Amino acid sequence: MTEKIYFVGELAEISGTTIRAIQYYDKIGLLKANRQESSKKRYYTKKDLIKLQQILFYKKLGVPLNNIKNHLSDIDNKEDVIKLLKRQSDTLFQKEMEIKMNIAIIEAMTSIISSNNVEPDLDRMIELSLKLNKQTILEHSKVNYSKEVIDSFNDNDSKIKDMIEIYWQWKKLILEAVFLKSSNIFIKNQQTYELGKKWSNFISLARSNEHGMGNVFADGLSKNNEWPEEDLFLYNYCNEFIDEAYRYYCKVRNKKNDTIK
Repeated sequence: MTEKIYFVGELAEISGTTIRAIQYYDKIGLLKANRQESSKKRYYTKKDLIKLQQILFYKKLGVPLNNIKNHLSDIDNKEDVIKLLKRQSDTLFQKEMEIKMNIAIIEAMTSIISSNNVEPDLDRMIELSLKLNKQTILEHSKVNYSKEVIDSFNDNDSKIKDMIEIYWQWKKLILEAVFLKSSNIFIKNQQTYELGKKWSNFISLARSNEHGMGNVFADGLSKNNEWPEEDLFLYNYCNEFIDEAYRYYCKVRNKKNDTIK
C-alpha cells in the first residue's frame, strides 16, 4: 500500500498553519521536506504531519523554535510518546498555575478597588503584583508533609485538585490582605469586615473533613517554615492583619446576633 503523502498546501490546511510557516520550518531544518525525484516537488508524510503537530503545540506554549527540536519525540516509540505527553501535561499544568495566579491577583485587586470604603494605593498594588512569582505553588512539593498526608494523596487526583483549589483561595485572601495592609487602612472598616468574613468561611472550608482536607491543611500550616519563600513572606507580613480583621468581623457579627435576639 502506497504511503499517503501531503504537499505543502494540503499539510498547511490539515494542520491549521500557513504554507509560509511550513516552508520556514523546512528552511531552518525543523521539518525537512521530501522531494519527488521527477518533479522535485516538496512533499510530506504522515510522520511529518505528526511532527508538525508537535512543533505547533510547543510553539503555542511559547517554546522558542530553536529549542523545539529537543522536545520532539519518535511517534513510533511508545515510551517516547508517553514522555512527550507527560511533558506536555506538566507544561500545561504550569501554564494553568500561572493563569490561576493572575486571576488571584486580579480578583484581590478588584475587590479592593471596587470598594467605597478604601482609598487603594494602586501603584503599590501593581508594584507588589509584578514582583510575585507565578510558579510559587510548584515549590510546595518540597514541603516535608507527614506520611499520613502523603499516603492520602497517592493515586488520588481528586484530592490533589481539592488541595490546589484551597491553595488558590488562600492565596487570593492573602493577597487581598497584603494589598489592604499596604494601603494603610483602619481595621474598623467595611472592607476588613468583609476580609474577616471571607477568612472565616475559608477556615471552615479548609478544616472541613468533607473532602478529607482538614489534616492536610493542619499539617501544611504546622510546617510553614518549609513553605516557599514568597508565600512565607506574604503570610508573615499580613498574618496579624488577618487575625485583627477576623476578630473585628466576629465582634460585629456577634453584636448583630445580639441585636436580633
